Amino acid sequence: SRAGSAVTAEIGLMKTTEQLKAMDMMAVNPLARVVAPRFWGGVISMPLLAALFSAMGILGGWLIGVVFIGVDDGAFWSQMQAAVDFRYDILNGVIKSVVFGVAVSLIAVFEGYDCVPTAEGVSRAITRTVVSSALAILALDFVLTSFMFRGQS
Repeated sequence: SRAGSAVTAEIGLMKTTEQLKAMDMMAVNPLARVVAPRFWGGVISMPLLAALFSAMGILGGWLIGVVFIGVDDGAFWSQMQAAVDFRYDILNGVIKSVVFGVAVSLIAVFEGYDCVPTAEGVSRAITRTVVSSALAILALDFVLTSFMFRGQS
């Protein structure tokens, strides 16, 4: 939501200061020049961030378990390998992060491009972006989880 609100604010400010109209007057497509790179940046960065945070979570578990509690290093990694299922854990996490990236980025660029070109309009668009993207993530997480784990007990 935070990155999406920044994208909405940036595009909304460009609309307010008529930079998007100026691009259009210079025969530069603002959708291709402004909107598309921000959309694809959000879509690409979400799975990368999810992978980074998953790796940090595993590293944190290793740090607590092995360094502080004293679990055997080999036992930790052996149990980690045994407990992680590629399809249910890794693949579903990647799918979810891509879907979330598409949803948040799409909402952010739409709200920024469609906002009323005033300071108040940009402010309302940012609020709509945060609320809509948070609700979209919750709804998509529920739906994706119900489809992904329906056969697993």
